[in-house]
Amino acid sequence: MRNPFIPSQSRVCELANLVMIFGVTAAGLFAAIAALLVQVAR
Repeated sequence: MRNPFIPSQSRVCELANLVMIFGVTAAGLFAAIAALLVQVAR
């Protein structure tokens, strides 16, 4: 029986993982920049 906790090595899964990581990183950077702009605008 396969261990469900070992991630798959398929290309689709790797691509989805990269998109998720970069998407979350970009969202965090955008939120930080927006928060800085709000602070500077006051």
